[in-house]
Amino acid sequence: MSRLLTIARSPYFIGAAAIFFASCMNAMIKGLSVYESVVVITAWRYTLGATLVILLWFIFRPPLPGWSAVPFHVFRGFFQISAASLFFWSVTQIPLATAAALGLTGTLMIGPLAWLLMREPLKRDVIGGTLVGFAGALFIVNTETQLLSGEIDGPVLGYLAPILASLCHALSVVLLRFRSQSEDPIVVAFFANTLPALYVLPVFFLMDAQPTLELFGGYILSAFFGVSFWSLTTIAYARAPAAKLAPMTYTQLIWAAIIGFFLFGELPGASMWSGAAVIVAACFYVMRSSSKVS
Repeated sequence: MSRLLTIARSPYFIGAAAIFFASCMNAMIKGLSVYESVVVITAWRYTLGATLVILLWFIFRPPLPGWSAVPFHVFRGFFQISAASLFFWSVTQIPLATAAALGLTGTLMIGPLAWLLMREPLKRDVIGGTLVGFAGALFIVNTETQLLSGEIDGPVLGYLAPILASLCHALSVVLLRFRSQSEDPIVVAFFANTLPALYVLPVFFLMDAQPTLELFGGYILSAFFGVSFWSLTTIAYARAPAAKLAPMTYTQLIWAAIIGFFLFGELPGASMWSGAAVIVAACFYVMRSSSKVS
């Protein structure tokens, strides 16, 4: 029993559990999109998520960092809600596993973003690995849509959306890392779900967002999965370096493939898995190159 508790408390197990909840949330969004627009679903997911974390705050009463932290979390929340909206929309257009594979390109963007925003040195190995990884992503997109042939056949924007979402998510996670060491996980989850909800509140005034009882149950589940994802992610990042937790992110490919097959009958082809393998290999290479001392 003690060994099981030790495993359950491991940041790697916690990180893997976070990815599982994220995969469940994406599947729930995809299922709900049959009956409602992604905009409305996203609004309910974050509004109900805010409600859940407020309840958690009342239960555990962690000290809030004060108003000085609000601008930071509002700024980070913009990238979070942008990433979520883009990715949620993408899973309504393409298979879950394909969206997950293309979403892994966020790891490849960290080096160039650090160079662009923070003037950190950008190694040649990192540049090469990044280009190879994006070549894998382009291979998936082109195979599915014939983008480069000029005879487009497929939802091109649906395939490009996860890549743009991963850019926004990478920015959000990097910013989250700065707070995970100094703030309680419930506090971070509180801000990660309440402040982004402010961006979607206008939806309830501009669109018909009155759900049926069945849909409302789905919204509650998607909010629960989302809050669980952010809470567990924050705990994991507080206990281990981001580079060591990165392999847990790749388990989303497995979960997405399993859930997509059993719930939606999705069966990704060899081209998707080939491109995904290139992306994952490039991510490992980039992370290894980035960790080497110059």
